[in-house]
Amino acid sequence: MATMPATEWRPIEWDTVALQRAIQQSAIETLGSGRPMASNEKRVPRSGGMSAKIGKTYTADETDNDTVVLESRKFNGLGFFDEDDLSDIETTLDAIAVKQKDWATTYAVKFDNSCIGVTAAKSSTDADERPFTSVYKAVRTNGTADTPESGYSADANYINWNGAASAAYDKLSEALRVVEVGAYFNEPDALIIADPAFRAVLRGVKDNNGTPVFVQGQGGDSGQPDSLFGIEIVWSRGARTANKASDKPEGNPLLVFCGDRNQLLRGDRLNPEFRYAPSEVHGTTDEAAIKFRARKAFAVGHVNAFAVLEKTA
Repeated sequence: MATMPATEWRPIEWDTVALQRAIQQSAIETLGSGRPMASNEKRVPRSGGMSAKIGKTYTADETDNDTVVLESRKFNGLGFFDEDDLSDIETTLDAIAVKQKDWATTYAVKFDNSCIGVTAAKSSTDADERPFTSVYKAVRTNGTADTPESGYSADANYINWNGAASAAYDKLSEALRVVEVGAYFNEPDALIIADPAFRAVLRGVKDNNGTPVFVQGQGGDSGQPDSLFGIEIVWSRGARTANKASDKPEGNPLLVFCGDRNQLLRGDRLNPEFRYAPSEVHGTTDEAAIKFRARKAFAVGHVNAFAVLEKTA
């Protein structure tokens, strides 16, 4: 078997044909506000606003400033090949491409689920299960250690929907309203992230004039995205509740309205990459291995930029 030309860590080429659809499943990876990280922890300054005074006398601003903590967590994967099945370099490259797509798909869902739908608090002892404070947890809590909030009450931006079709329009409208009236709504950067289960729901929702509120994008070269009430909507299989991060979450579907996608703080300590290694001469089996890894962080910029609609039935 021909040896791979390189066995060092190499970045995954997200724009290749094999991986393009897989990476699109991660809303946070593609649309979050990326922050380079030179260490495993980064503090992002956050201003609570600043007052504007009138008159000749300057008055000190009394608004509190604080920080949002980004703490990176490692995502990884390990796969094996039977070298008897890899007869030449082309076969090896094809096999690696398949493994890359498989891992990229599961990573995308699990990363999104970690950031969006985990219902339990962030844990330093169980970081592999609850690595971040998710949007869901932030919205349902008065405040957390890494995203302290002032003046926000738990569940203020949370909407529970029992799935009744007659209430769909009002529930969707309410989810947008609680953010639109606040100080963290920036229409050009507004974004909706939803589980694909909402597709069927949204196709049947119309306003009082009988006009559909959901518009399916054209895709292709036009690049026109799906939209809800005129706001871009992206689909993520990670947008479901789960008590710990999962690449196959089976909880309730979520629709998350982000009034400003810049509040989706994604820390980039190490972008996804892979490493291939043929079997070793002293090994007991003829198996080649491939490793994947990434180090990422996530935090909610400010909870008032978000609303969560949970479909509970």
